[in-house]
Amino acid sequence: MTGSSRPAEIVVRPARVADAEAVARIRIASWRGAYRGIVPDAVLDGLDLAAETATWRDRLHDQAVVKVSVADLVEPPASPRLVGYVTEGPARGDDVDGLGEIWAVYVDPEAQRRGVGRALMEAAVRGLAVRGFAEAVLWVFEANATARGFYEHLGWAPDGAAKAFEIGGAAPIEVRYRRRLG
Repeated sequence: MTGSSRPAEIVVRPARVADAEAVARIRIASWRGAYRGIVPDAVLDGLDLAAETATWRDRLHDQAVVKVSVADLVEPPASPRLVGYVTEGPARGDDVDGLGEIWAVYVDPEAQRRGVGRALMEAAVRGLAVRGFAEAVLWVFEANATARGFYEHLGWAPDGAAKAFEIGGAAPIEVRYRRRLG
């Protein structure tokens, strides 16, 4: 809580192209905070804000298939600040045809453990359900115990699928989680 008597509020809204740099900053900070020891240091240290921002401008310009929502943290008297994002769309892979997928969810490390991730996940689950998906999947690094615990707390469970994620000369294992949306 800030100096105000009002608690912080989390507002989840559709992402706009103007959010690209903030989303890029969150992705870089989150990757560096969560994946050190999983993804090679050279990859994490080489993440470039300008390149990430350009990528996100393109992604946010066209959200016909993959929707991006962001979370603003409102802590009066300060202005709202963008502290997280989630992407959701159709599941990737032949064995999950017809399912939805949470493609990514990241929260600024400085705003974690405040309900932002939960709010983003709930919004994405609602968004997938509205789009007609009854079930969804997501992928998480097997070695990322913190994220796995978070997903399990929200009702997601491993479904037995796993694959190597090739990055920077390494191949950490990702496991797939699944849950019903209703």
